[in-house]
Amino acid sequence: MPAALTGALAFLCLGCQLPAPCPEISGQWTNREGQDFIFQPDGTGLWLVKFGSSTDSARFDYRLDCSKKPAALDLVHFQNGPLVGKNLFGIIEWSSDSSFRLRYETGQAPDVRPAAFEQEQTMKFYKGE
Repeated sequence: MPAALTGALAFLCLGCQLPAPCPEISGQWTNREGQDFIFQPDGTGLWLVKFGSSTDSARFDYRLDCSKKPAALDLVHFQNGPLVGKNLFGIIEWSSDSSFRLRYETGQAPDVRPAAFEQEQTMKFYKGE
């Protein structure tokens, strides 16, 4: 590419706002109330729910899209448990690199995704506790 064209492209993009990369979500997250997510780097996850002394689990795939405002987190393809055949379309917002809040709705298409966080339907998760 000619230097003049490269310089012109760089000048045109001085005001460009590239989307911020997503914070790291892989690892274990807990809401400190009996629910844990374990997100693997390959896009798979495990949801652990404690009931007294027993724990139920559900495997799923996830998609994280930080180009949306608020960022989108979809939990799909549940392999077992009561969410088989359902999808959770969510919004996520990081408070820090070790905590985020999440709100989701169940549906077959992303049009059910919530637009805002409501206190009663939002869960807060903390990294690896």
